[in-house]
Amino acid sequence: MTDLFFLYTIQKIMKEKTPEIFIKLIKNIAQPACIIDENKNVLYVNNCFANKFPLTINKETKKMTADILNSLNFESLENKETADIKQLILSDQHKINLSVYLLNINEDKVKIFLLLFSPEEKKGISFRVDTALPVKEETFRDEDLLPEFKELVGENIAFKRALFIAQRAAKSNISVLISGESGTGKEILARAIHQASSRFAKPLIDVNCAAIPETLIESELFGYEKGAFTGAKAEGSKGYFDEAHEGTILLDEIGDASLQTQAKLLRVLESGTFKRVGGTKNIKVDVRIISSTNRDLSMLIQEKKFREDLYFRLNAFTIFLPPLRQRREDIALLVDYFLKSDEEILKKDFKFSPAAMQVLNSYHWPGNVRELKGVVSYAINMSADAYIHPSSLPNFLFTQAGAASAETAGIYPDEESDNITQATKELEEKIIRKVLAETQNRTAAIKKLGISRRTFYQKIKKYGL
Repeated sequence: MTDLFFLYTIQKIMKEKTPEIFIKLIKNIAQPACIIDENKNVLYVNNCFANKFPLTINKETKKMTADILNSLNFESLENKETADIKQLILSDQHKINLSVYLLNINEDKVKIFLLLFSPEEKKGISFRVDTALPVKEETFRDEDLLPEFKELVGENIAFKRALFIAQRAAKSNISVLISGESGTGKEILARAIHQASSRFAKPLIDVNCAAIPETLIESELFGYEKGAFTGAKAEGSKGYFDEAHEGTILLDEIGDASLQTQAKLLRVLESGTFKRVGGTKNIKVDVRIISSTNRDLSMLIQEKKFREDLYFRLNAFTIFLPPLRQRREDIALLVDYFLKSDEEILKKDFKFSPAAMQVLNSYHWPGNVRELKGVVSYAINMSADAYIHPSSLPNFLFTQAGAASAETAGIYPDEESDNITQATKELEEKIIRKVLAETQNRTAAIKKLGISRRTFYQKIKKYGL
């Protein structure tokens, strides 16, 4: 949660003097947070802080204090117009990473600070990366973006901010949590982070936490020894963590993992070791952890559906990918990118008409960039010539684009297209069938469709292809 965008939002809120929104924001983050003045008096705490650290009333000042603040070094904050200070403090013999951010100076010239706490990694000190201070929009220059991130197209400021944060994260080995709706590009971003890291020559292993049955999760993650269970291979088998050694493991849709799975993951993240099913030997493993989720983990923590200790292990660096409906200025750029990404398409020089683009810009895109890519492929295959008109677009677009867009386009949806979910499935199946027929090769089909091998075979099974 404590990423560049989050703290940029905080400073913006404070500048606009909307403290009620600011307090709501702090209240809902799933890590201890408090606001103090330069005398270490507590002005506000969230529930997570209050549950972890005791508060007392100072007899002299009559203000709240917290024992955990005794180790806070305020000398480093003196003469700071803007603070972005990382400290390591001690509480009950436990080491805790503390990030301190200067919010503002009030009318009485008293400095107000936001404090965010997170547990220290056992293997040395792992401070949060310095993403606290807002960066001016003009600093997000395309020429500064590494080649590994060029596949992620967009000019939206929140999206570009996410890319530059990810680029910074790639330079370290700390855990990264990527949040965003399905189809926003979380898997692509994870792959870019891996490719831009020092581990690029080693594997990136994608683990779908929601898809692995509970009965198989341990053997899939950690492997098993010969004879571990009925049906086990005689020679045993390696697991995902074995395969990802010295590389990166992507815990895809970590928010859907069961509590049992979470416990097993936490154990290996804390110790850096694991045991195969049926084995007695601790196996040391060196992996970089990237997680992704389309769910609100802080809410899941409150609902006791996600372990808070695991959350702290995973979110050393949090990146949020905005949905496509919040970055409509990028739709035309993405369409152009999809048109030019295929050599066959490039030869035909396809182009969307203004009316067709209006329909695309009016649609709400619940499937985000992935859905847009599918629509572009559909339109290309349905178009009689290189100039794509609204008549070549799938009907379900018009059910949400609005009457005005439909009138402008001069076309109305068929009754059969009223169910958007069904229409989307039909479109997806048609595209996969067509690509399979053209390529006659599943590996080539996967490459042309631009999806992962795991996703491809899930779709094959889903549609009986």
